[in-house]
Amino acid sequence: MVEIVYPTIELIPSYYDCLKTVASERIYLEMVEPPPLEKVIEFQGDLIAKGGPVFYAVDAGRVVGWCDVFSPDNPTQSHRGGLGMGLYSDYRGQGIGAKLVTSVLNHAKQFGLEKVELSVFTNNTRAVNLYKSLGFKEEGLIKNYRKLDGLTFDCLLMAINLN
Repeated sequence: MVEIVYPTIELIPSYYDCLKTVASERIYLEMVEPPPLEKVIEFQGDLIAKGGPVFYAVDAGRVVGWCDVFSPDNPTQSHRGGLGMGLYSDYRGQGIGAKLVTSVLNHAKQFGLEKVELSVFTNNTRAVNLYKSLGFKEEGLIKNYRKLDGLTFDCLLMAINLN
């Protein structure tokens, strides 16, 4: 049974394994490999320590997905944040992503954020449809955003206002 939980520091190594696996798929995240574990522990640890918007999907003690929102350090942009998420492939299509995003958006609003933004490759139609179903609106399109293995990908910019 998958639970949506606010993470603890102890879960970060399991989160890292999930991040590494999703990144290695090379089609869903901008990164194709994660930063070193130490940097991820520091980054996630800081978000958790300040009570920021981050939730993990956990199955039998193992992180199987995540969703988080990070705000820019610039005080003129601290009212908004960027959403990131991922799930192991065998957990997709079960409604877990919707639960993760909903939990993060509710927490982001309580955290004081007014707007949550994201970028998604246009060929990731499952994610695009998920975000639209949760109220995200299209704000722009970047053509030829990413080039990997000789293929180019367009990127859809989406956002939701939390006010």
